[in-house]
Amino acid sequence: MNEDKYETLELAVKEQAEELTKLSQQIQDLVSIVSILKDTVGSFSEKLATQKITAEADTRPVQKIVDSAFLKINFMFENALQNKRPNNLQVFFQSDAKKWAVIMVITVIFLTYSYWFSLHYLGS
Repeated sequence: MNEDKYETLELAVKEQAEELTKLSQQIQDLVSIVSILKDTVGSFSEKLATQKITAEADTRPVQKIVDSAFLKINFMFENALQNKRPNNLQVFFQSDAKKWAVIMVITVIFLTYSYWFSLHYLGS
C-alpha cells in the first residue's frame, strides 16, 4: 500500500513538474513578446520624434471667402461714410414742402396786413 501511495505521489509530482515546465515556457514566451513590443515601441517613438509632420491643406477657397467678406465689409463702411445724413434744412430745400412754406408765409403776411387795414381804415 505504501508503494501505491508512493507511485501516486510520484505521478502527481511528475504532472506538477510538467505543468510548471509548461508555465515556465509560457512565461518566457510572454517576457520575450513584451521585450519585442518594448523595442518596437521604442523604435517607433524615436522615428516619431525625428519625423517632422507637415500637413499641407489647400486654403485657397477659404481665403477667397474671407477676402470677399472683407471686401463687402469695406464696401459697407465706404458707403456709410459717403452717405452723409443731410440736415433738416437740406431736406426742406430738396422737398416740396418749400412750396407750402412760401404759401403759408404769404398767407400770414396777407392776413396780418388785412387785419391792420381793417383796424386802421374801417375802424375809424
